[in-house]
Amino acid sequence: MLQDDRENLELEKLQNETRKLVVERLKLMAEEGKLKREKFWYPVAVGTGVLTAFAAVLSLLVKF
Repeated sequence: MLQDDRENLELEKLQNETRKLVVERLKLMAEEGKLKREKFWYPVAVGTGVLTAFAAVLSLLVKF
């Protein structure tokens, strides 16, 4: 009886650890997706900023 209780406790511990690892894996996968989106959109944002700055400088040059 005591051996069965120990085995059940050990199995519960292993199942809990497995659940924790699955949750951690899902968190990492979500973070990976976020980083991939940022990797795509960062150059777009920088390019837009450069074009806006260029347009502002040109408009100032045309006025003067």
